[in-house]
Amino acid sequence: MTLKGIKKYSHLLVDIAHELGIKRQEAYNFVDKEKSNFSKMLKGERPLKYNFIIPLEKIFGISLARLLYEDAYKLPVEKKNVPFNKGFRYYAYLDNPKLYKDEFDVLLANDGKSILTQSDEFGKTFLDYVVEYHSVNGVRYLHDEYGIKLRWSHNHFEFKKDKGIISIRFENSIEFARLVASMNDAELFNDIYDSYHMFFSNGHYATEACIFCQGDYLEIMLDNDDLFNSIFETKPYEFKLGSYGRRMKQVDSITYHSINPIINNCLRYALKHLDKYKHRAIDILKFGINYNRRIASQIDFNDYFVCNELGGLINSRNEDDYNIFIFVDVEINDDEISCLINQLLKFK
Repeated sequence: MTLKGIKKYSHLLVDIAHELGIKRQEAYNFVDKEKSNFSKMLKGERPLKYNFIIPLEKIFGISLARLLYEDAYKLPVEKKNVPFNKGFRYYAYLDNPKLYKDEFDVLLANDGKSILTQSDEFGKTFLDYVVEYHSVNGVRYLHDEYGIKLRWSHNHFEFKKDKGIISIRFENSIEFARLVASMNDAELFNDIYDSYHMFFSNGHYATEACIFCQGDYLEIMLDNDDLFNSIFETKPYEFKLGSYGRRMKQVDSITYHSINPIINNCLRYALKHLDKYKHRAIDILKFGINYNRRIASQIDFNDYFVCNELGGLINSRNEDDYNIFIFVDVEINDDEISCLINQLLKFK
């Protein structure tokens, strides 16, 4: 503390107050209020307040993990000790693309496993801090370097690096989705939150437990113009078979051409909340009127049948041939909306 020009614990509290953005005039009131508790924290009689961690790390220029580890000064600066030098909170907080590229990639736990799977003394992972600090560069780094994807069926994120695949369960996936949506990059968002994978791997499993059926997620899609407009785009999607697929075939992947399979969930939610999303429901229905007619003109109804509640049409002769149609299964008491629904071609 003396090396940092800090002679008393009260001086340290003043510095913490400044790091927390507390104005100088209010800092001394903060010190008077926290002094007793802070003394007990330093003696180990009370847990350290979470919001003190980043300020302390900045003040002393060292991660708290190394600061509190009594033999930390003996640790050589080696790859396995990087987490003690700068914990992953440090990287999420600074959110510096160069640091991610030059340093974060070498972070390993002492057992040699990826730091992405590790949690700190508060039980939080790097993903938790990416959300907390709104680390948009961290999101892009995880996407570009690790190919982060939500695997919807098990509510976990999957990362691929070199030859290995790792995954972590992350309960804060909705807040992470809000962060990714705020980046205004629909392609990035749809790649991380991959509803195509959900549909083509096991499309009939669309229960409320699936994130793509949850209101909070659907509101993210409906509230963001770029994300909403992306659901209408017909694009090629390469589905890698692996252990998925309805049939095991002598091919590695199948390429489908499809609009976003989440479109009917968006319509259903919009129709149930017309007070807020009537304009979105109208847009989808107008699209669906022409789209359903086009799909109907391209298929033989003797070969196709409806396979799931997401609006999937599957070819009974060739299960790799998929289409999606727009449908309504919500009772509506609105003349304008009802008129559009009546124009929507129905599939039996």
